[in-house]
Amino acid sequence: MKNVTKLAYITSLALALSSGCKPELELVNPQELSTDTYYKTAEQLEASVIPAYQAIVGRVQGGYGRSLYYELLAPGDDFDHTFKWEPMYQDTYNTPASDGMASGTWKDLWNGVSASNLAIDRITNFEGTIDEERKNRLLGEAHFLRAFHYMHLAAMFGETVPLIDKPVASDEDYYPTNSTKGQVYALIISDFTKAAELLPLRSALYANTAQIGRATKGAAQAYLARAYMYRPILESGQRADFAAAEAQLKKVIESNEYRLVDQFRDNFLETKENNAESVFEVQMFNGPGWLGDDISSSWRWQEIGMFDGTGGAWWNLAPNKKTNDEFEPGDPRKFMTLWCENGAYFTQLDGKVTSYQDWIKNLATNKDLFGTRKYCPDVQVPDIDNGNNDRLLRYSDVYLMYAECLNERGDVAGAKTYIDLVRNRANNVVPTEQPHLWYQRSRGTIPNVDGLLAKDTTINGVRLNNIKNIIAHERYVEFTGEYLRYFDLLRWGFADPQWLEPLKKLGWTERSTYYPFPQAELDNNKNLTGNAMNN
Repeated sequence: MKNVTKLAYITSLALALSSGCKPELELVNPQELSTDTYYKTAEQLEASVIPAYQAIVGRVQGGYGRSLYYELLAPGDDFDHTFKWEPMYQDTYNTPASDGMASGTWKDLWNGVSASNLAIDRITNFEGTIDEERKNRLLGEAHFLRAFHYMHLAAMFGETVPLIDKPVASDEDYYPTNSTKGQVYALIISDFTKAAELLPLRSALYANTAQIGRATKGAAQAYLARAYMYRPILESGQRADFAAAEAQLKKVIESNEYRLVDQFRDNFLETKENNAESVFEVQMFNGPGWLGDDISSSWRWQEIGMFDGTGGAWWNLAPNKKTNDEFEPGDPRKFMTLWCENGAYFTQLDGKVTSYQDWIKNLATNKDLFGTRKYCPDVQVPDIDNGNNDRLLRYSDVYLMYAECLNERGDVAGAKTYIDLVRNRANNVVPTEQPHLWYQRSRGTIPNVDGLLAKDTTINGVRLNNIKNIIAHERYVEFTGEYLRYFDLLRWGFADPQWLEPLKKLGWTERSTYYPFPQAELDNNKNLTGNAMNN
């Protein structure tokens, strides 16, 4: 379902702050809708949160619809840019403040904050007739979305981004100062907490098919847990709050609202969106147009999916050899995640069926890189974009985060239980897969945690002889291409520097933890100071 993205986008919102410019004229057309005249009915209030959802996709190509996947994946040790994009600053740890990609993401995230602030204000102060349950749900969505956008801002640009928690009301509001230490993290925690209190369970909300794709209580609780675990990134110098995260994850698990779907691959198919494993995903919609009408489509499959030389794929960012080698022998997820040797075939527009050997023959360089099959169709579509939703938080992540929390407090047996749930699913036969793939008719062969410990194997230099290392390995292979690896290494590394070594080998330094504030924003707002990357 694409209900959220199909709803009308309110283009009349005055989001001048996020675009880094202050309007100079104050012209009011009484016949035109504005943020002051629009929110007068319950139906209009219902639409108030839609711009904040749309900002996740991106209105200036800075969201998950296009460039955000580069910025979240490239800094990790799992993906490399290809010869098709030289230079790509995002994996050099030297992104300039003039970089257009970072600037576009900055704008879209602030669009989301501004839209959320406006929705919170209008919903809170609404004087019309509306059912209290409906009002609470909408307010919960607005708080969830503000926290969501702020979590991205803090994780990407650092904790000194401005703290803006109300609609722009005066000239001074256009030129905010930096936030102080801990303010943004506190807002994120507060907003996700409020959202968890106000939002209904998934089963109740999705009983109305028009609401499928909106934030739920489980999504707020799971993101709140993630924020507690990301605290070292969101608030410099602080340790993760595993106990608080565990409490929220336990609520999600005990709600019985979610389950692991039987087939790992079903989490990445356009025909299996918003399934039982989906906690929160971006609602994409590929309209009839190529650019102008497709404000909610995804370019991911074209840009970071299939190899170069297969009918026009761009292949700008690709999984590297380390990622290929991280998968254990007999793990079917490798072939559902990567375009790789002995893996799936790809059918081009001309009907030609190609394999790994064909793709490699077409390459003059970068033969040590791979393709990303996740979210990529097996049969080429005659469009540069599609409407495949991006799953941002899956129930398997709830299990693995919970296992991590249990392990942190010494409950090794409990941690093993939840890791094994994810690993056991990985071994399932996938009858819907391509016939030549062995796991279409035979189970995978990766062992349970005890069996893995007994093997005492080493993968990519990490010895899998303890639960923490096994969790790190399992998160790597389960979530390859799902934007978590870089941030996992950061949050672990700020507590235990050994986890930063893979990044340091690539040139990472503490200074380059975040992207710089866009120079255009600093030029426009003299009250704002950049982060370490701006110096």
